[in-house]
Amino acid sequence: MNIKRLQAFKAVIELGSITEAANHLCLTQPGVSRHIGALEDDLGFLLFSRTKGRLQLSDRGKNFFEAVEPLLIGIEKLPSIANDIRLDRNSRLRLGAGQFIAHGLIPWVLKRFSADHLETAVSVTVVSRRELLHWADGDFFDLALVALPLEHPRFENKKFTRFPVVVALPTGHPLSQKEALNATDLADENLISLAPSEIFQPAVMARFQENGVEPMAKIQTTSMLGACQMVSCGLGIAIVDPFIAHAMGPKGIDYRPLTPALEYHYGYIWPADRPLSPLAKSFANDLTIVAKSILATWQG
Repeated sequence: MNIKRLQAFKAVIELGSITEAANHLCLTQPGVSRHIGALEDDLGFLLFSRTKGRLQLSDRGKNFFEAVEPLLIGIEKLPSIANDIRLDRNSRLRLGAGQFIAHGLIPWVLKRFSADHLETAVSVTVVSRRELLHWADGDFFDLALVALPLEHPRFENKKFTRFPVVVALPTGHPLSQKEALNATDLADENLISLAPSEIFQPAVMARFQENGVEPMAKIQTTSMLGACQMVSCGLGIAIVDPFIAHAMGPKGIDYRPLTPALEYHYGYIWPADRPLSPLAKSFANDLTIVAKSILATWQG
């Protein structure tokens, strides 16, 4: 399949119009249109519906893009990879991470890892669980950090930490006077909730239901760090992991444990068809040490 046609398709979706895609790709607008038309001929279905001169991504086009996007991202990285090889910069580590771990843990792990690997280039790509499953058929990372469980025949996985969630409260909130909070304490609070698709959310909502509590959830977000920032602005409370709490710090926020403890696991995965590289093993070791250190400080 013609790569230029795929790149034109990706550019139109990301930039929103044929005009912008043409400017980005240094092509004419008719040239981009020809690429899209030829790609549709190759595939045997329409990628866009055309209404009054405007393009609207079709359902089949959306499904196709979700399948090929990781491959196109990999192709875009080829010049950088080739340049590293040309300059003998072969020491590199490619990390994928769910956003909670990317924001709450990776910066501190990289600080420790980089001190011992001064010449190693590291790339960190924040990915959703869905994107990771798409990446199962490609070679896009050496190690990915995820919330467990995540089972897939193409991946090996290993847990590196178990932790309890905590409740984030605006500083000075009346509930800050309590040493620990249970679900019934939060009955009348505005909960800044995570999206239903996030792995934390089902167990959190189940805890409320078990206690006959239906929280007020006026604000929903896919970002745990964003939820903490909203708490610091006084918009409500949030249930977060202790690593995000550590990253956010006491900036307008008080943290209290949720009781009984509601625990989760973080782990790392890697392609099952090859062993972990020495760099990946070193990073995984530092990851375990840093997570343990943060939890010890938090619990202490």
